[in-house]
Amino acid sequence: MADPITHTGHSVPKVSALAPARADIVATLKATISKPKSTLVGAAVGTGMAVQAASRGGADFILALNAGRLRSMGAPSIFSLLALRKSNDFVLDFAQSEILPFAKVPVFFGASAFDPRCSIETELERIAHGGFGGIVNFPTCIFLDGRFRADIEAAGLGFQRELEMLRAAQDRGMATLAYVRTVTEAQQAAAARVDIINLNLGWNVGGSVGSRTGLSLTQAAEYAKIAFRQIRAISGDIICVLEGGPIVSPDQMYEVLAVSKADGYIGGSTIDRVPLEATMEQTTSAFKSVGTLQRRIDELERQLEHVQREYSIVGRSPSMQQVKQRIEKLAASGIPVLITGEAGTGKRLLARAIHEAARRPGGRLISASSADATGASLFGFTPSESGKKTLGLLQYHSKATLLVENVERLSVDAQERLAEGIETGVYRRLGDDERSRFEGRLILTSTRPLSQLRSSGMFMPSLESRLSPGHVFLPNLRDRLEDLPLLAEHFLQSLRKDRRSRKLSVDHSAYRVLMTYSWPGNVRELRSALETAAICCEGEWIRAEHLPPLGGADAAQPHTGDERGWILDALQRHRFRRGETARYLGISRKTLYNKMRAYGLPLQPKEGP
Repeated sequence: MADPITHTGHSVPKVSALAPARADIVATLKATISKPKSTLVGAAVGTGMAVQAASRGGADFILALNAGRLRSMGAPSIFSLLALRKSNDFVLDFAQSEILPFAKVPVFFGASAFDPRCSIETELERIAHGGFGGIVNFPTCIFLDGRFRADIEAAGLGFQRELEMLRAAQDRGMATLAYVRTVTEAQQAAAARVDIINLNLGWNVGGSVGSRTGLSLTQAAEYAKIAFRQIRAISGDIICVLEGGPIVSPDQMYEVLAVSKADGYIGGSTIDRVPLEATMEQTTSAFKSVGTLQRRIDELERQLEHVQREYSIVGRSPSMQQVKQRIEKLAASGIPVLITGEAGTGKRLLARAIHEAARRPGGRLISASSADATGASLFGFTPSESGKKTLGLLQYHSKATLLVENVERLSVDAQERLAEGIETGVYRRLGDDERSRFEGRLILTSTRPLSQLRSSGMFMPSLESRLSPGHVFLPNLRDRLEDLPLLAEHFLQSLRKDRRSRKLSVDHSAYRVLMTYSWPGNVRELRSALETAAICCEGEWIRAEHLPPLGGADAAQPHTGDERGWILDALQRHRFRRGETARYLGISRKTLYNKMRAYGLPLQPKEGP
């Protein structure tokens, strides 16, 4: 702000690395947006510790704001609008010493345009010389209203001056991000061809010093949808992101982004203040009451073990909770069950869970393959000529639970016999149509969705109508990635028990790889990947470099020309630190070094002229 009341006047250390150019920053962010299921996440912070944590968590860009620093000092974000310090000097002081040295992604400098004594060109010269590649109008007059806002605008120090600063920054080759609150401000920023427009929904709620908001999540989503539609009508190249207001959790962010079609989200208080307050409070309380904490830990561990043992199904996602509810109902009913789901989702495991939950007296689970399309192995067979009759599984195990896999492979005749047996309790043997009674239970599986079985004619209508009431769908792993950490811990616990191996945990670098993979082989593929990684890992942490190439030999790999750019981009992101780059790419340091030599890539960043 304008008043330099508490500016220290200390010299600012210089950052030697050159800031990336505007075109490179925008291209990198748009490349992220173009990836399937990818969302931009920006972190508005004010300390080196927060930058490092946000970078490890996968932040795509950083905003160095006076508000972030003030939050770390215990003040609410709204204090950023007060004339407590000369804002640009304040931000330069901490951002050059703490933000730039640790940031591996583009950094936008929160620049104030309020001071009428400061030339915009002079301020931009200082900021660019400091090593920043981007500018954001913060602190900003968009948070002001009423007569004060009108007087600021009348004095020529309002939003139009902020846009003038952003235009001048673009002329210098710096990326730009504009804070806006109204549709009109959004349209004006779009007309100025700003690279990123951040629709701020108000100061964040939550925490001990959070503000109140008048917007619900639904209202925020609809308002953002209108604003972004207006922006894209002016320019389709502008990146649209959201911040603030009622959004305080990833679930709420997703809800608003899905409706508004935003490209990403910026977190300030939600990334540093709110989590830090909660964590420090809980941790301090835990140290204060260590006995109570230990009892709580023991209870949580028992709950976790119960969840993993419950029906042998691991997962807390809504879809898996529905599956567990279906298990309870089907176990009590005794009706035939049809389990559908892709290969590797755990259909056999679910069949066993239903069987065990039913607790049928004296019953066993017998697995039968439907490779015999005629169903002779199920129903039994009598040769046309005089010969020995062959008993089927339905007769051998007349009171057991019979698991028939890939039921769609059965012939039309076999499906009709099966439907008749389900309806009447009596089945017919092939060859002589001798009738026998089956008093057990049938569980059938298919890798095809029920809708496809119905529409393609693979299922006879008579059989489909008998099985639909007991249908259970097992979701793909890619559609319930929130269960992946729990599954990973479950598999690693199994490894420790089965092989008496050391305790292993998954590092955040490995989780970033695991959470961005599509898992065509589902849970089975995840278990295989972790078992392979456990063999390659020598310590207690499974990192990205320990994971096998996901997707196997047939997985799509970058073409030679693309791979060079892919590796160079990763090196630049991580300031040519080869260890961090290798972890980011999911390859070993040696492989990275060999590829750099093969493509003629420099081992160090090139110095500027």
